[in-house]
Amino acid sequence: IIKAGIFLKNYGLALVIISILIRAAMMPLTKKTAMQSENIKKAQPELDRINKKYENKQDKDSQMKKSQETLMVYKKHDINPLSSCLFAIIQIPLLFAFIEAINRTPAIFEGKFLGLRLGITPWIAIKSGAWWYLIIVIILAVVTYFSLNLNKGAAAPGDDTAKQMSIMNKVMLVFIIYASFTLSTAICLYWISSSLFTVFQNLMVKRVKK
Repeated sequence: IIKAGIFLKNYGLALVIISILIRAAMMPLTKKTAMQSENIKKAQPELDRINKKYENKQDKDSQMKKSQETLMVYKKHDINPLSSCLFAIIQIPLLFAFIEAINRTPAIFEGKFLGLRLGITPWIAIKSGAWWYLIIVIILAVVTYFSLNLNKGAAAPGDDTAKQMSIMNKVMLVFIIYASFTLSTAICLYWISSSLFTVFQNLMVKRVKK
């Protein structure tokens, strides 16, 4: 980060580029997750028929048959119901790793990007009267929301897996928004850049699929 910052003469710009490079390295995983969302759309008519078939059958044998038929559809369309969970879970270790890397680079905290101090947290800045730092939190919330929703993964609406994924994404969103107030602007910039990359990548995957 230091070398990139010196070369570009701006640590904020260096953070953006490094964030994009990290996401580019993760493309095989994130691209596969995005494709899962498209696969579930193709499988949806078959899944709907299975749900309707066992709608009023709550006995253990029927539920077991429903699960088996659903798994067969998943296998047919190359669907992994846990893909979204994997995408969400991997975000947290990456975030903490980046926080550690930035904390070990004091020079970053002295830099600025688009007039914003990289070392200050939005909460401290807002309390000091710099209300425009709230824009960072808003942008972060928006891009995180779209990033998580575009990576819903593979689960039929109404399915228990879909409900669990939905809850997990909501918890993740609330956690990130809350944390963004107390994280440095540099960390927020990393998260915004990487999430935007994921959003554009998934949109491109959907466009190619169509």
